[in-house]
Amino acid sequence: MFAIPWAVIITAGYVLAIVLVVRVVLQRREPAATLAWAMSIVLIPYLGVLAYMFFGRRRLNRQVRRRQAIATRIAPDLSRLGEAVEELTADGELPHSLTAPASHELIRLTNRIGTRPLTVGNRVQLFVNANATYLAMERAIREARQHINVEYYIFQPDATGRRFRDLLAERARDGIAVRVLTDGVGSFGVEEFMEPLLAAGARFAEFLPVRLVSRLHTHNLRNHRKLLVIDGQTAFTGGINIGDEYTGQKRRIGPWRDTHLRIDGPGVCHVQEVFAEDWHFATAEEPDESWFPPLDAVGNVALQIVASGPDTESQPLQRIFFTAIATARSRVYLTTPYFIPDQAMRVALETAALRGVDVRLLLPQRSDMRLVLFAGRSYYDELLRAGVRIFEYEAGMLHAKTMVVDDTWATVGSANMDIRSFRLNFEINAAIYGPAFANELGKVFLQDLKRSTEVTSAIYQTRRWPRRVAESFARMLSPLL
Repeated sequence: MFAIPWAVIITAGYVLAIVLVVRVVLQRREPAATLAWAMSIVLIPYLGVLAYMFFGRRRLNRQVRRRQAIATRIAPDLSRLGEAVEELTADGELPHSLTAPASHELIRLTNRIGTRPLTVGNRVQLFVNANATYLAMERAIREARQHINVEYYIFQPDATGRRFRDLLAERARDGIAVRVLTDGVGSFGVEEFMEPLLAAGARFAEFLPVRLVSRLHTHNLRNHRKLLVIDGQTAFTGGINIGDEYTGQKRRIGPWRDTHLRIDGPGVCHVQEVFAEDWHFATAEEPDESWFPPLDAVGNVALQIVASGPDTESQPLQRIFFTAIATARSRVYLTTPYFIPDQAMRVALETAALRGVDVRLLLPQRSDMRLVLFAGRSYYDELLRAGVRIFEYEAGMLHAKTMVVDDTWATVGSANMDIRSFRLNFEINAAIYGPAFANELGKVFLQDLKRSTEVTSAIYQTRRWPRRVAESFARMLSPLL
């Protein structure tokens, strides 16, 4: 049997490493990240190359294909959203009667970095637990008349998953067009579970399915969105996936505390657009006109749907969150289950607190991802010294992803305050303007604080050395978490 000399293997490894290092340098990452990847690839060529293939890629080029296939079908429907939106998008002028002046900067920023424009005339319902959310979703599914579009990072093959799968199959047998899209990693191995759905006439697809050879570079890029669209007229989105854990049936870390939204009105068009883009990417199916019916005003809520992912250069959620915190005047209430802020977010939070803004973070005391929990805690010291107040939720698993800024702006969605959500995951958030919703979400935040323990500098400094070591090690791995 022919044996390859070790000298050839080593030489080939370093040639491959040099080629890949050039590629890393040309990507123009942050200098620390570039240096770390370059050193890893050169010092341990084959392992470093393999690690980079799995974890180093941050971009997915699908922008041109997406716009060419879908934009021409969506644009005519956007023109039917009403004169108020035309006024907003025609010359950038904002009617002062629509929102407080403090929100104008966020509206302009969100428009300019490639996300969906502001819509008015919406009705929004807030849900703070999965049981109520699931009941509302099931009711909407039963009322569907044309189509049901479902997209979830996690669709568990458990009792809750069967409940929704069987209901969707029933509606498919009724002649409703049912489409279900799940993430290839978050819902790995769910294909067999979905067979009854396919037998009923529904369609199922995976977003970036796991393949050992093809798409190796996309394994670290995941679709973290959670959304449901009924007939193009009603949408649900937020932080809740489909699974028993969200209803408290899995007691390992207690009941899950999460937040979700129901949206009716013109903003549903943009949630549908996000689904259409992802579905087209996974199946090549293009939407028809029935996906985007005319939508009249049904309420008085102004909102923007913000979609972010590795197919965009601008990292819109990171920029919007940063601006919201940096322009805060009275309060910032942030809830997130996975807290790994980059330097920009740490500076924004610390600076806001130093300016006198009431900055409070609600984070989990227990987590299903302990390494991420430890990494987040490693940032407590500098935040506490700047005057940021930190609370840890102790009544179960905190999984809500929300933020309230002053009395004018709030957001609910799928994005965590971490590097992965900002750069690697496909996410969707609703940014809602006006005091009514901001105050409603603010009250929920304050209620959650009653089931939480405040972490002070004195308490934080008493943690034992094994915990300090674990936090430091986890922080070192933050870019990968």
